[in-house]
Formats: sequence, structure tokens, C-alpha cells
Amino acid sequence: MRVSFFKRDRTVIVYFVLIGLVVATSLLSDIFLTSRNIQNLLRQVVALGLVSVGQTFTILTAGIDLSVGSVVSMASTLTTGIILGREPLIFPVVALVIVAALFIGFCNGFIITRTRVHPLIVTLGMMSAVQGALLLYTKSPVGSIPPSFEFLAWGKVWFIPFPIFLFAAVAAAGIFILRRTIFGRYIYATGGNEEVARLSGIKTDRIKIVAYMICSCTAALTGIYLASRMGMGDPLVGERYMLDSILPVLLGGTSLTGGKGSVGATIAGVFIIAILSNALNLLDVSAYWQWIVKGLIIIAAVAFYTQKKD
Repeated sequence: MRVSFFKRDRTVIVYFVLIGLVVATSLLSDIFLTSRNIQNLLRQVVALGLVSVGQTFTILTAGIDLSVGSVVSMASTLTTGIILGREPLIFPVVALVIVAALFIGFCNGFIITRTRVHPLIVTLGMMSAVQGALLLYTKSPVGSIPPSFEFLAWGKVWFIPFPIFLFAAVAAAGIFILRRTIFGRYIYATGGNEEVARLSGIKTDRIKIVAYMICSCTAALTGIYLASRMGMGDPLVGERYMLDSILPVLLGGTSLTGGKGSVGATIAGVFIIAILSNALNLLDVSAYWQWIVKGLIIIAAVAFYTQKKD
């Protein structure tokens, strides 16, 4: 009962922070609530949101995936580099890219569970390997997309940007898996106490492997979305997501020690980061100061939730 209350409590806190930030930003900038800025903000949310949903799964298992940035870059570059503006290749190439990402996630999980090396080290090595291979393929933006593929990033359903529906679908799937499935309960059990979970009959190694595969899959979706948005693939486009994908998860209250957190709270964290970045841009704050703010948010979020736990 007490743990359940704390899980709700931390989610409520982060949503109150989100509401407060929206109110404060709307008072500080007349541009913030304009239709154009809101649509731009929603599109910015998608990329960070997709990869952060997957990162939530790995952190819930007491792990972390630093290879997501290179997977984003790989998906973006291979999508446009192979399609080269040919519409019939859209679905086969997207499927190929997702399969490649799932394989990378499987390798991450398999190595972590077999060697017992810390996930940070394994995924950092995978990041280096994938990024190096990608730079051997190309060192500059490459490829092109057909006009129909642009709808993924720039299309609208009524007045709502289409990519928001993609993000909503992935987020809803993440919430459903963690709340309503046996696999979701096993994720929390594995992160909460892996040894107890193993003794209870849970195949914790399989749970971890699937969690890393989910994380890589959402990273690939991010790369595909960015390819649609930019019209070409950039081998360095995913660099920022290595750490940026962790920030909303921590801000949402997911514990680095595993077993506590939710996709719903991560979504609030994503919107907080996106709105904060948007507000700082509207107020013409230097990008260097934005980095400082992000760093302070990470420290403050971890310290706050650690104190709440104690």
C-alpha cells in the first residue's frame, strides 16, 4: 500500500510540475500558446518521447542503454540511404531497419545477462561499435525520401500533427505492457530484486533481453521519424539522445536502481523537457545555458526521488 501510494505520489508531483511550467511559460512568452509554436512543440516531443519510452523499460530492470543514440543515427541513415526516394521500398526498408535494431537490442541484453558486465559498459561499447560502422558507411548526410514518406513527420489529422498519433500509440503500448501484462509485472520484479525474482521462477535473463530489444526498437522508430522530418539520414543525428533519453525517465521518478517508475510519468518528463527547451529558445537563452539547466535537472531529480525513497 505504501509503495503503491509513493508510485502515484511521484507521478502526481511530476504532472504538477508540468502544469506549473506551462502556466509560467505562457506568462513569460506571448508566442508560447500560438498554434504554430504548439504544433512545433508537439513535433519536437515525438522524437524524444519515442526513445524515452524504450529507455524506461531498461531502467526499470536496473539497467541503462547508452547505445540508443547510435541506433537512432543508424535507423535514420539506413532508411534514407537505402530508400533513395523510391516509394516501393518504404515498407521493406523500415522493416529491415527495425529488425536490425531488434538484433542490436538482443545483443545488448544477451551480453549483459551472460557476462554480468554492467549495462553501462556493454551498451557504451555497442554504441561505439554501431557508430563506428555507421561512419564507415557515410560521414555526411545521405539519401532521400519520397514525398509520401514525409507525411510521417509533417502530415496532419485535422489540426493535430500526425507524428503525435505515433507517439501516443507507442506510449499507450508501453503503459499497457507495464500495467496490464505478466511481462510488465516481471519487469518490475526483476528491477526490484533480481535474485528474489529468479528464485520465484521468473526468467530474469529473458526479461532483460526483451527490455533491451524494446528500447532499441523505439530508438529505431525515432530514427525513422527523424529521417522523415529531415528528408535525409544523418550519421550523427542520434548523438544527443544517448543522454537526453535518460533525463525524462529520471525526471518522471523512475529509479536508477530499478523496479519503480512508469511510462506515464516518463511522458510528463518528456513534455517538461520539451517545454523547458522551447521556453528557453523563445526567451533567447544560450544553448550552453540550456546544457547547464539539463545537468542541474538530472542532479535535482535523482536527489529528490532518492530522498523521497529514504
